[in-house]
Amino acid sequence: MAKTFFKKIIVAINGNQSSIHAAMYAIMMARVYHLSVKFVYVVDTATIKYLTMNRFLLSEEKIDFEEKLTIDGTHYLDYVERLAVSKGLEVEKELRSGGVFTEIIKAAEEYDADLILLGGTEKDAAPTDYRKPVLSRDQNEVLANSKCPVLIVQKEGIEAEFKIF
Repeated sequence: MAKTFFKKIIVAINGNQSSIHAAMYAIMMARVYHLSVKFVYVVDTATIKYLTMNRFLLSEEKIDFEEKLTIDGTHYLDYVERLAVSKGLEVEKELRSGGVFTEIIKAAEEYDADLILLGGTEKDAAPTDYRKPVLSRDQNEVLANSKCPVLIVQKEGIEAEFKIF
């Protein structure tokens, strides 16, 4: 029997549809290859701090904004956990605070992950929009600084495939 390359995977969840697609892909991978999965959502307190220091947010707004992001993160983590449970999987989930890419990399190292899954770019931009970035700044930083492989999930029709999986 061949040895599997991956045993533990981290999936970065940010609320975008592409990160939900990455979660679906991870769930399917976990079922087929008997992998452990951990979903991570990062409340971007680094950006909130920057916005507050540069007076784009008031101190009172900072607290409300961070609380809203924490609620959103919990909601998205619960949602992807329900997706996993619907396919018979137990998964881990973690809500973190800090800089997005730093926390994703730290979570992967702490979990001893063999692979990080990130959602790809959204397909809703016009096909002629050549200015659309291929990867976000945080995705680029994860790719550049991760000690394990990173997979960008861009799979059309994943929702339909997930339903029948």
